[in-house]
Amino acid sequence: MPRDFRDQKEFKDYYEERRLGRQLFLLQVLLTAGILLLFGRFWFLQVIEGSFYGGLSERNHFRLVQELPLRGGIQDRQGREFAGNRVSLNVYLDREKARDLSQDLERVSRVLRLEPGVMENRLEQAKSRPAFQPVLLKEDVGLAEAAFFESRRSDFPALHLRTEALRFYPAISLAAHLLGYVGEASTAEIKQNLRADIRLADIVGKAGVERTYEGRLAGARGFKKILVNSLGREIEVLETVTPPTHGSSLRLTLDMDMQKDLEAAFAGRMGSGVFMDPYTGEVLAMTSQPAFDPNLFASRFSQGSWNDLVTDPRHPLQNRTIQSKYPPASVFKLVLALGALEEGIAIPSRTDTCTGSAVLHRKRFHCHKRQGHGTLDLREAIQFSCNVYFYRLGQEMGVERIARWARRFGFGSVTGIDLPHEVSGTVPDAEWKRRIFGEPWYPGETISISTGQGALEVTPLQMVRFMAAIANGGTLVRPHVVRRPAAGGTGEPVGEANRVALGATTLKVIHEALWDVVNDGGTGWRAAIAGRGVSGKTGTAQLTRISASVKSEDLPEEIRDHSWFVGYAPGDRPQVAFAIIVEHGGHGGVMAAPLAREVLDGFFRRQGSEEAEADVRKASLD
Repeated sequence: MPRDFRDQKEFKDYYEERRLGRQLFLLQVLLTAGILLLFGRFWFLQVIEGSFYGGLSERNHFRLVQELPLRGGIQDRQGREFAGNRVSLNVYLDREKARDLSQDLERVSRVLRLEPGVMENRLEQAKSRPAFQPVLLKEDVGLAEAAFFESRRSDFPALHLRTEALRFYPAISLAAHLLGYVGEASTAEIKQNLRADIRLADIVGKAGVERTYEGRLAGARGFKKILVNSLGREIEVLETVTPPTHGSSLRLTLDMDMQKDLEAAFAGRMGSGVFMDPYTGEVLAMTSQPAFDPNLFASRFSQGSWNDLVTDPRHPLQNRTIQSKYPPASVFKLVLALGALEEGIAIPSRTDTCTGSAVLHRKRFHCHKRQGHGTLDLREAIQFSCNVYFYRLGQEMGVERIARWARRFGFGSVTGIDLPHEVSGTVPDAEWKRRIFGEPWYPGETISISTGQGALEVTPLQMVRFMAAIANGGTLVRPHVVRRPAAGGTGEPVGEANRVALGATTLKVIHEALWDVVNDGGTGWRAAIAGRGVSGKTGTAQLTRISASVKSEDLPEEIRDHSWFVGYAPGDRPQVAFAIIVEHGGHGGVMAAPLAREVLDGFFRRQGSEEAEADVRKASLD
């Protein structure tokens, strides 16, 4: 039987050679394809994605770092510092260099002694930002913490320290509510576009002047390109891409000496006080007590500290000067007197007899002087603050006329001061009561309104503007706390709409009555300063009915009346108008009047020193 050719050696050699040839060809194809694929990938990375990966590579050696601007300072009218900046060491996290983020955060949290969740919250807020932008973990670390990180850079490659400016208030709580405070920008504030380049974790004004003038104080960030080593340590600044624009400083209208006197006079009492130039509206001093330390907000403080502030029953964060509403009490009698004189309802010689009470609309209303004042004219009724006189005058005027005159003097509307969150207060009338309560106005309510009680609500700032209008002859100036160029050398321009037309006789009667209140045995005699002619009006805002017949010192403090004293000085040529309210202080003449006297005494004493110095300089030149 013939052999199969496939068993022959020649065929087997031929077949093996062909198989090896096919394998070699396939290998050559695969090698060629691999080389082409490799070159294609190189081309894609170098040409198509070259700029992207070049940037990643560059960031191993170069870093674009933001340069934060210095926040503008805040000074008093003489250039003394209320708010500035100090050096702070801040710890930042570079998320691109973090090896194990959760493990790193746990270690860092222990070293920095941060409350649980603080860093996680900051990282959560930073998720929407590019990974190369560092995240602030803790500001204003101590030297011991800074030294710990600097000596262990290899253990914490994702962390780096920056020397930055921290907001600083050297006078601590002085004028705290007016100045306000700063803090990290919230999502809501970013949506409000509080300023052009605002970002999460930026420091922004939260209240007071810091908030109102955020755009001027903040400045604009810059950027610099730096060279870093493998540990992320800065080696060299290569170039400044965009220089930062530092914030502008603000010069306030406040006088620091007067501000100190005002806050010292309160001596732990609750309430508010404001002193103002009656012609320009420049606020010379303003306080709300109790106050707070705005330095607490400049760096992150504990949740416990925040809770202590917001739950404090004395409400230290509330600016009582523009946010608290009080019954104006007997100060409101001036509105009735002005309106009645101007409309001819009363003349200066109009008299009435006070026996200690009066029955009106079948209800008995009492005067603060139980035995009565006897027969008084309008000037004496203001001097001794007779309730009965104004009960009857208010009944004749009616609530609509009273409300109209109150609104003319700015009550029931904001003053327009350059501070945030001012409230308008309340001037009630029949329409207001129908709208708010759906009820009619009762005649007895007019009697209460006539002496500044009932639903009337005013702010201390509205009160000082009212007194300034009496002092300057009827102009409602706009209060402001930041100095600006004067208009025609007389201060802020005031339009005709802000002027209340008052006759010379009306002004003469009111000025003389207010002088008598302090200098001729009236209710404000404790505010008298020899030779200075302080003019003013007391007020006692009742919180409960029982306080009308009980001495304040015999009542628990929480239900004692609020104590008002408002006015201007000197009476013949006013230089300053003021309003003081002491919460639960009792009668206005007993508590608020002497407090105002303390501040005015310092104001005139310093003024005398300045005049004496000017005389000495003039004599030396002569």
